[in-house]
Parts: sequence; C-alpha cells; structure tokens
Amino acid sequence: MGSNYGQIGNIFFFIFLSFFLFLGYLLFLPFLKVIILSILITIIFYPVKKKLDHKLKSTLLSSLISTAIVFMFIIVPSIVLIAFFTNQVISLYPVIIQAVSEGHTIEYYINQIPILSSIHKIFLQSLQTLHIEIDLNTVLRNILSNIANFLIEQGKSLFINITFLIIGIGIMLVTIFFLFKDGESLYDRVLKLIPLPEKDKNFLLSKTYTAIQGVVLGSVLTAIAQGILSFIGYFTAGLEFSLFWAFITFIAAFLPIGGASLVWIPIAIYLFISKGFLTGFLFALWGTFVISLVDNIIKPVVIGDKTNIHPVILFFAILGGLNLFGFIGIFLAPIVIVLIDNMLYLYAERFSSQD
Repeated sequence: MGSNYGQIGNIFFFIFLSFFLFLGYLLFLPFLKVIILSILITIIFYPVKKKLDHKLKSTLLSSLISTAIVFMFIIVPSIVLIAFFTNQVISLYPVIIQAVSEGHTIEYYINQIPILSSIHKIFLQSLQTLHIEIDLNTVLRNILSNIANFLIEQGKSLFINITFLIIGIGIMLVTIFFLFKDGESLYDRVLKLIPLPEKDKNFLLSKTYTAIQGVVLGSVLTAIAQGILSFIGYFTAGLEFSLFWAFITFIAAFLPIGGASLVWIPIAIYLFISKGFLTGFLFALWGTFVISLVDNIIKPVVIGDKTNIHPVILFFAILGGLNLFGFIGIFLAPIVIVLIDNMLYLYAERFSSQD
C-alpha cells in the first residue's frame, strides 16, 4: 500500500514540477534571447575572467572588469555597427527602387557578358519550347522590392524599439555580471540535476563547453575578419554602400556552405559589368585569395577537432535557427547540433554496446 502511495506521490510531484517549470518558462520567455546571448558571451569570455581571478584575488572585482570588457569590445561595437547598418539601409532603399524602376533591364546587363548572354538565350529558348514566359526584370523588381521592404522595416523597428534595446542591453550586462560572479555555483547545480553517471556528465558538459567556445568563437572571428576584408575590397573598388555589403558579407560568413562568397562573387560580377574588366578581375582575386582564404585559416586554428559536424547539417541547422530564433539562431543552432551529437555518442556508448 505504501509503495502505491509512493508511486502516486512521484506522479503528482512530476506533474507539479512540469507545470511550474512551464510557468517558469513563460516568465522568462520575453527575456530568453537576451539570457541565451548572455550565456554564450559569458562562456566565450570566461577564460579571461579566470585569469583576472588569479591576478586580482577577488571574484567581485574580476566579474566587474570582465563585464566592462564585454561592454567595450562587444556591446558598444555592435550598437555602432547596427546604427551604421540602419542608416545604410534607409539610404539604400530609394536607390534600389529607382535603379529597378528607371534603370536598364536585367536583360541589358546579362547581354554585357558573353557567357551569361549565351546561357540566357538557351534558357529563354527552353522556356519557349515549354510555352512559358518570364519577365526577368519584373521578377528582379519584385525580389529587390521585397528585400528592400524587409530591410527598411527592420531598420524602422530598431528605431521604434530603441527603449527596449536599451533595456535589453542593461538586462544583458546584469546577467553577464552575475554569470561571471556565480557561474561556477550555477554550473555545479546544473551538474547535480543531470541524472547520469559522473563520467557521462563530465563528458557531455566539457565537450559541449569546448565546442561552444570553438564553434562560436571561430565563426565570429571568421565573420568579423571577412566582413572587414570585404569592406576594404568594396571600398577600394568604389562600390557604393560598402559598409552595407560588408555587413551582409559578415552575416553570410556564418553559413558553412558558400559563406562570404555568396555575397562577394555576385558583387565581383557586378564590378565586371559596371567598373570594367580590371576592377572586376582585381576584386575577384581579392575575394578568392583574401576574403575566402581567411575562412580556411581561422576556423581550423580556433575550432580544430572540437566538432566533427558535417557542413551540410550545420548549413540547414543555421537556416532553421535563423527562422526559429532570428539572428541569435546563427550561434544557437551549432550548439544544439553539438549537444545532439554528444548525446548520440553517449547513447551509442551506453546502449549499442549492450547488443
């Protein structure tokens, strides 16, 4: 009889626990992205905080200095970059609309390049045989208009929600400070809650921690380097709105397939058409041997063998992360995949070996 009451008590306990965990999730939901981003930043800068601990012999002081470092080198540059990007988007919008509505048609530009002109003719002939008519200029106008509208709305929302942005930054700084200060005790509490053998818990958390540092830091450093180098190339080539295209290159650099080349290759083609062969050729060399080469230098050094996730899996994961979480999904998606990979490794080790 007592065992039945014990089982019923366990059932009720887990029902109530699940219910209140769900309520807790709802309470923290408005700040979830800020909290996740704060955790990621703390993990990246935690080695810096530990070095300060040894020198200052004060956790409080080292946490304050570490938070100040994050503010100066992460948050302030991000705010400045967002402000510049928003200004560029607002300036670019009427230029795109005017260029598409009053400029040459897409067929005109295609016919300037012999190879593209030949492909275009073959494509049109194929469509004619299938009795399909496509106005490329109209399609391009619609695509560019949709992109421009999306970007301008994002820019407007940044200005409209400036108060929430300031509040979010304040919450992030406070969260980062307390994570620096009390991170180890929180880590120990989480470790005790995981119902796995000590060996498996240490493997799961240490591997995930190492992968987070490697993947996130490697991706961020690569994207920053490619964004700066692409800006130098765009500005030198005389491309209008160079900062805007450098920011787009920075975003594209996080994609494991294509990456920065998804932006600079079309721009190289545009420079061939608008600026002449020499400018286009020199920029193509810069893109190939400088912008894209950085990816093959930084990532192997920083990431190394910390993760063996296939690029195709990461590619779809990052796209899904963008769709689900927004910009923060770029960083969150690889971590989720690394966690899944580590859990599957533990599963194979614990259960597959029993067959």
